[in-house]
Amino acid sequence: MFYGKFMRAISLISGGIDSPVSSYLMLRRGVELAYLHFHSFPLVSRSSVYKTIQLVRILSRYGPSCILYLAPLAEIQSYLRARIDPRYLVILYRRFMLRIAERIARWERAVFLVTGESLGQVSSQTLQNLRAIDAAVKMPILRPLIGLDKEEIVALAKEIGTYEVSIKPQEDCCTLFVPRRQATAAKLEEVEDIEKALPAEELVAEALKKVERIEVSQTSI
Repeated sequence: MFYGKFMRAISLISGGIDSPVSSYLMLRRGVELAYLHFHSFPLVSRSSVYKTIQLVRILSRYGPSCILYLAPLAEIQSYLRARIDPRYLVILYRRFMLRIAERIARWERAVFLVTGESLGQVSSQTLQNLRAIDAAVKMPILRPLIGLDKEEIVALAKEIGTYEVSIKPQEDCCTLFVPRRQATAAKLEEVEDIEKALPAEELVAEALKKVERIEVSQTSI
């Protein structure tokens, strides 16, 4: 039996294929989850929000919690876009997301964070970049999919019933303002130097004021 049984975590869920699968794997080990979805409304539509609600309904088959937090990222993204080297945008996005997630984890008395990242699947998920991203927070971050390839993840998504929802079109917050060229081996020192000129705490505090907490109904799955 997993030693984390009845432990609580915040699972970052995007509406894509990977994060619902990572959430399922933690639920299967007895971890109680509250979910956190980042959106970029009103810069994009709320399509990812509606998808995520559907996914949380499906995941409620495997665990007791249906709490979903909806966190706005648009203002942070717009602020960063105008001020930093675009190659570092995704890394900075994710560092801010983790900061917000860590604060919400404290509200929920959660002890770690869960993400759906798989090593090397996209440019931001290299070992160097993951190190630079993780350093933004002190809370442990678990990545259940870290060693799986896309085919394995898709097979699990189909098995648990999330795949058909995940592949529906959406406007993802992490693809907003993303340049063609991105840093793939970011040095932590460089990222921290960039952030020294940013009002990080103020940006996080403003986002937290606008976070929504909803309880997703288990009906109409």
